[in-house]
Amino acid sequence: MSGRGSFSGGSPDAFRSRRGRWRAGLLTTLVFGCGAAPAPGTSVAVAPATTVVPVATAIPAIAPATREETALAAPTAAPTAAPTAAPIAAPTAAPTAAPTAAPTAAPTAVTSEPILPASQARLFAPAGLVRIFEKPNRDAPVIGAMRAGQSVLMKDATLSPERKLHREYLCDEGWYPVEPRGFVCVGGGDHATRDGNDARVVAAMASLPDVQADYPFHYGVSVGAPQYRRLPTAVEQREQEKDLDAYLAHPPAGEDEKGGAIDTNAAGHPPTPEFMRYLETTKLPLVDEKDAFAGMKVSWSREFDANGRTWLLTPDMTLLPKDKIRQKPLPELRGIDLKTNPSMKLPLAYFWTEDTPKFRMGSDGKLIETNEKFKRHSFVRTSLKQARGPHGLIYWNVDDDAWVVYNSVSIIKKAEYIAPNIGPHEKWVEVRVTWGYLLAYEGSEPVYATAISPGTDGIANSAYSTARGKHYINWKLLSGDMSGRDKGADWYVQEVPWVQYYRDNFALHGAWWHNDFGRPKSHGCINVSPPDARHLFGWMDPPMPDGWYAVAPYAPVAKSTMIEIRP
Repeated sequence: MSGRGSFSGGSPDAFRSRRGRWRAGLLTTLVFGCGAAPAPGTSVAVAPATTVVPVATAIPAIAPATREETALAAPTAAPTAAPTAAPIAAPTAAPTAAPTAAPTAAPTAVTSEPILPASQARLFAPAGLVRIFEKPNRDAPVIGAMRAGQSVLMKDATLSPERKLHREYLCDEGWYPVEPRGFVCVGGGDHATRDGNDARVVAAMASLPDVQADYPFHYGVSVGAPQYRRLPTAVEQREQEKDLDAYLAHPPAGEDEKGGAIDTNAAGHPPTPEFMRYLETTKLPLVDEKDAFAGMKVSWSREFDANGRTWLLTPDMTLLPKDKIRQKPLPELRGIDLKTNPSMKLPLAYFWTEDTPKFRMGSDGKLIETNEKFKRHSFVRTSLKQARGPHGLIYWNVDDDAWVVYNSVSIIKKAEYIAPNIGPHEKWVEVRVTWGYLLAYEGSEPVYATAISPGTDGIANSAYSTARGKHYINWKLLSGDMSGRDKGADWYVQEVPWVQYYRDNFALHGAWWHNDFGRPKSHGCINVSPPDARHLFGWMDPPMPDGWYAVAPYAPVAKSTMIEIRP
């Protein structure tokens, strides 16, 4: 894949330790992309990122269950035990007690006395991504990250003599251990801060995703607009947006294929005082260096009215004019939880094409079409019995006494072969590319079934194929930007939800921009509906610790779920 800062290899740059890392100053954002994996045995390079867009985090709340120079490709050894913490927990908000005052920049001002007990003291991410290292130095592997607005509990609020020695590269206040593992650099630049009242922290909290929702952000498609970094006046808007008044008088008509229709409804409320304080203290330029070009898929967390228009606040703290964003209904497909739906047992038939007529077997043994139909994207039980029917076609027996034409459904059935080394309760995932489905297992028992969209090149050994074989989750991100170039045009998707990377730049992730699950649609990644992506994100290992935005496996504490991709 190509694209500004796109992830094209084994390690996203912002997550790598100092050793071997291409340095371009502090990385405040992150962009990945699904694309062709390198040939086996070739070296992989990370594309330099000049500006990388922060990927998402979690809101202050308790969330439901729901990448890497750290040798994260596939685990070298299986962890001794699975983590007992099941669901992910979203980071808690800033403590209700008055936060600690920000320490002074000079290292001599750091005290060895705790400001708050470790049970209460938190570290806050003020901007971009704050990396979490395995050890208190920059040569250590990166094992996670938190995002602007998040906070994480400190294990120890004192600064030990050992950790004082590793102050470097703007890490003015040293390293502190955080829960449940790892170390964070505090002080200077965009590193973590102990000041929960920092205007950047407070404002960013409002732009974090809702991790209790299947869709953690709002989503749409730009018709072409600047990304403002502060509120533009009416004059500034017209300077930046050519023929704005003519556009507002005649906005584009709704077109589903282009992303839907423009929502002209006002938010009904002004920006919050916290956001205005952020603008006053940060003194930002008017616009971002990159526009939200026509066709760019964007996301936002909040909206408000100001200076004659309604504005969408993105997770990067930029502003998009609402009247230049198309919106349409989002996919509603939700797979089958086989543990909580005992009546739904494999094999299943999934209607992937369209609403499909039901046929019944007459007394003469011939199939007769009825007036009833099975809904597109529904799942029903099947006996796998077949019969020849109208036009000489083959029909499947489904839902006890109904029959449907063979090419209207995908058949989801239990794997014929399960490796003998799979433990009785071990989590693993089977993906069938040509059949377009995914089954999640615990040992030999299927526990979740749903439809997928694999790469448009299927199982061919080409750019947009979905790589077969056994892979392991090597990074999980609550969301991430993806970008690339296809058919001579750039594409960019902000905040792809529920991302689980398993090989190079290939991931299992939610896809809100299409509703064709069961059909090949991706650049090689495994697309699932966001409701399914959220369920799988919470179920698969490693679990996301409280206050973290991204996590890597860490044996033996946090194991990695295996994905086996078959034809």
